[in-house]
Amino acid sequence: MNEIKIIPLILLLFFSAISCNFTTEKHSSEKENSIISKIKYKKNTSGTDTLWVSQNDISVFRQEEVMISRPCSNPELQMRYELINPRNEAYYFIYNNKKQLVTEGKYTNEYTYEGQTYKRGDFYNVKSYYYKSNGNLKSIHYMKDGRNHKTELFDNKKRLTEIMFYDQKTGDRTKVEIYDKGQLEETHIYTSFDDYYTVKADN
Repeated sequence: MNEIKIIPLILLLFFSAISCNFTTEKHSSEKENSIISKIKYKKNTSGTDTLWVSQNDISVFRQEEVMISRPCSNPELQMRYELINPRNEAYYFIYNNKKQLVTEGKYTNEYTYEGQTYKRGDFYNVKSYYYKSNGNLKSIHYMKDGRNHKTELFDNKKRLTEIMFYDQKTGDRTKVEIYDKGQLEETHIYTSFDDYYTVKADN
């Protein structure tokens, strides 16, 4: 009779242990996803601090939902991220909640370009990474001196398909390099907004 009472007790303890373990693992997983990375400081050879941070870390970023309107498309809600107490002259690697690198560049409190000083803190020389729905890299956009410099496009095998170059003063395209399987095929040199001539690559 005692053995019959002990068996349900053992089973109860066994399932309680499993349940507790599952809850702990779930909590641990949620915590890991809520803050992907912490700020890390590392002096590189030039003496600049390098920081690896996550947009999910609310101690680093202030998050705000904003409505974005674009021509010929419906308005959509997007999350805007603002750095809290950014570190001047630090080089940032910023990751999203999917652990994808989205921004890379040096933050400066002010920046001087062609004799004009801009007092607003920002990333004036920066690379922005964009991804396809399957997680593959789609493009990298480069800003130089606070202006559009170039955009690189990639295929599903992470090979270059196109590089668009921009005039830093007007923002207009100056040339577009076309790639086939990662190899330069031809270059379109723009003479006006939508007129160009083609130069074939010497392969």
